[in-house]
Amino acid sequence: MIVHRIREIRSKIDHDIFFLMETKNDDEYVTNKFNGLGYGHSFLVSPQGHGGGGLALFWKQEVTLVVNLSCENFIDACVTTKGKTFFATFMYGEPDQGKRKEVWSKLRSLSEARDGPWFLAGDFNDIVDNSEKSGGPIRAEGTFVGFRSFLSECDLYDIKHSGSFFS
Repeated sequence: MIVHRIREIRSKIDHDIFFLMETKNDDEYVTNKFNGLGYGHSFLVSPQGHGGGGLALFWKQEVTLVVNLSCENFIDACVTTKGKTFFATFMYGEPDQGKRKEVWSKLRSLSEARDGPWFLAGDFNDIVDNSEKSGGPIRAEGTFVGFRSFLSECDLYDIKHSGSFFS
């Protein structure tokens, strides 16, 4: 089902780079499912434990992508395409709220070492305010401070999504 949906997306938009989070499957399974989609390269982070995690990054031959660092929450890379070079970090934020600051600290270290454009994409598993949530109780304003501080300290800007709210 998921692979069918990915093929459908690929038929409409020919992405040069494709990132999946929460693959929940071993690397061989994920790689086999992506064979034939036109990506010449891949980098995978295996799921941790049972039933969760896993990152997969695929890119075309014409893109030069060098992975600098990876962990269970992100893949950090330097990308060169169409004559432009930039840093890109493909995220799956820590689901455990108590461990998020550790991930943000790693990213903050990357930010301090960056000299050039930096793009972060994915799911941070956090929000900047209540307007970004649907349902459930309203969160206290103080619960957003950590994530907002991280964004500010790294000089990052939240570019609002388009399309499906949960995509």
